[in-house]
Amino acid sequence: MQRSRIGVPVSGGSRWLYAIPVLAGALVTALGYQGLNGQDAFDYLRIAEAWTAWWAGGTKPVMVEHPHGYPLMGALLGKLFGSELTGLRIISLVGLMVILAVVFGLLRRVFPEERVRVGPFVLLSVALSPFLLRYAMVVMSDVPAIALVLGSFAFTVRWVQHRRVAHGLLAVLFAAGALAFRLAVVPVIAVLGCWWMQAVLRWSGRTWMIVSFGGVAALVVAYAGGLGATLGQEGPLADWSLLNFFRTELHSDDGVLRYTFPNLLYVAGVVVHPGFLPMGLLLLPFVKRTDGDTLLARAALTVVLGYLLFIAGMPFQNDRVLLMAQPFVAVLLFPAFGRAMAFLQAKGVEPVIAIVLFALLQAGLFVRATLPFIQQARVERELARELNAIGAVSIYTHGMGAALGHYCPKAEVTELWYAPLGHFTAGAFVVVHPSNLEQQWKGRPPATNWERIQAQGIEVLRQRADGWTIGRIR
Repeated sequence: MQRSRIGVPVSGGSRWLYAIPVLAGALVTALGYQGLNGQDAFDYLRIAEAWTAWWAGGTKPVMVEHPHGYPLMGALLGKLFGSELTGLRIISLVGLMVILAVVFGLLRRVFPEERVRVGPFVLLSVALSPFLLRYAMVVMSDVPAIALVLGSFAFTVRWVQHRRVAHGLLAVLFAAGALAFRLAVVPVIAVLGCWWMQAVLRWSGRTWMIVSFGGVAALVVAYAGGLGATLGQEGPLADWSLLNFFRTELHSDDGVLRYTFPNLLYVAGVVVHPGFLPMGLLLLPFVKRTDGDTLLARAALTVVLGYLLFIAGMPFQNDRVLLMAQPFVAVLLFPAFGRAMAFLQAKGVEPVIAIVLFALLQAGLFVRATLPFIQQARVERELARELNAIGAVSIYTHGMGAALGHYCPKAEVTELWYAPLGHFTAGAFVVVHPSNLEQQWKGRPPATNWERIQAQGIEVLRQRADGWTIGRIR
């Protein structure tokens, strides 16, 4: 195994893994999916197109909700490939390839005696992780941001271990890149920042733990004492609460959400959830306390605990947000995987059989996880075609604003989500999902705006079998 000048392992043993995201991308494209569904995907494409327009003399895009690193890179690649959409999709695919390379390299370096098992483990824990592979197919910044965070994590571990300035600078550089792609990486960067302090100040392990946990405790106390109300008027801190750890009914910008399990139990599921690590439940009996003896494991564990505790305090349950922890959990479970393979051999079962069966299972789970995205994209296009066919020039909608703004460029699209609206244009069209508004948004602007539209008068033109309704305001 060769090493680069900065000490990161470079090996050809993982090259076959990179074919998986390429094949998955070809599959979803053949099924007619272009990575576009939902608000964020269309927003990223719109921003990327705005950057291209700015270079041609248009108005410069400004940051409103999303950092512009991802759409800006998409616009740059769009210059090469002729389409911002193609550029954005390539970045997401490459992001997964980087994650594969980093996890593979870290495990090969820390566990040289287990090098034969690293490839199969990365195949099952990362390359064919259903949700991770799914989001690599979508026009979103999540997977590239995770790749950059992992890069920062890898160099942070090297920095703590060898005290080389180059590793520290690269750790900070990758962290800055991750922030430029997605602000949700902040909790992970905060944990890595504690490790940077440990590397700079050369604290002992005990001192580092005392200072880190003391700092976290001080923040919790300060937050409970009013810091959250002062600093968190807007953004994540405004919604974060320790009580959310135990709630099953949560209220947020996404309406009223009701779940089976409280948040604290939900976030712990990343270890065993079939969308993240289908083999995780089977590996738990093989976990040992000594698995945490390596610097890599300790660093990964602090990231997982720090990030999941932050997410558990947020008023939602979202597999997209939980995805950030998945590669770090995979790193922690590698020693258990080795013991599980040894156990199978001792029982006379060829490990390759289990690996192939799990790979096939996870490929099926990936298809199952991705089909709803493909179906949502199809519904968005179908609704847009109907509205274009009837010549809609003014549209009110909830949940379809970004998609209809993209597919109906001649129409003025107004989202019912943002604020109460007092009057609605007669003759305008409405596209809503009434049962969703009743169940999730009762008392919130999307539902109250829909009630005002009905009070003003509406002619229902079509009610689809999937619940979406198209109407015209009287």
